[in-house]
Amino acid sequence: MLKKLSLGGYLCALAAVLGLAGAVLTIASGFVSADNPLSNLPVIAAAVFAGAVLSALPIVTSTRFGNFDLIGSASIIAAIALYCYAFGAAVSQRVMLIAGLFSFNSGNAAGWNVFYVSVGAWACLLVGCLMLIVSGFLRSAKENA
Repeated sequence: MLKKLSLGGYLCALAAVLGLAGAVLTIASGFVSADNPLSNLPVIAAAVFAGAVLSALPIVTSTRFGNFDLIGSASIIAAIALYCYAFGAAVSQRVMLIAGLFSFNSGNAAGWNVFYVSVGAWACLLVGCLMLIVSGFLRSAKENA
């Protein structure tokens, strides 16, 4: 199956790996400091894990049903939506922490650790979204000649 993959398939696989890394970092950012937990961490983590599974789905469907099939295209769109939801939900809960760190509370070492881990998670999710967008326009499997 890996021999049949094209650039779009590899981008989907990389987006799934980045989603898993983003999920792990998001979970870690919720436990770095007891003062800065994520209130809806299970929902965010579930959304990212579901997005990672949906990111890998076009790899399987393109080898069975051909490129640009309905299931693969819908799963890419759903994975992008789930990654964006997780990004927005995590950022919205960290806004006050970030505002405090960049203004009056710049000496909060635990807050900075939470911020750094959160930025890593957000970068993974955003790069994963970009890879999914690009892979949506590319073939996931090589055409048989």
